[in-house]
Amino acid sequence: MLHLRFVFMGALLVILLQASQPTDGFILRLITESLQNNVAGEPILHERTQWNFDPEAAKKARALYYEKNGFRSAKFIERLGVGLDGQHEERRKEQVERDTGRLNGEHNVNYPPPPV
Repeated sequence: MLHLRFVFMGALLVILLQASQPTDGFILRLITESLQNNVAGEPILHERTQWNFDPEAAKKARALYYEKNGFRSAKFIERLGVGLDGQHEERRKEQVERDTGRLNGEHNVNYPPPPV
């Protein structure tokens, strides 16, 4: 079906080219622009560009990210958890008291405490 559509469009364009002599420039431009923009792509897609690329930059950035935020953003999540309103030290102390005696501070293993 797709093949027949192209054959029909091609035949239609040939008929238009032969039937209208004064508008040959318009039809040729229509054909070339249609082919260029729809089949080959916009002209900007074919321009060559050069990029300064350093493959070691990502490794350096990853090391800095781990130092600041921890592996899998553990430090970042902790900073968000204690809040950003200036009372983060008090909340951190409460968390330390809450997590004392629990497995590496991973309080989800034995938290909530058993009922009294």
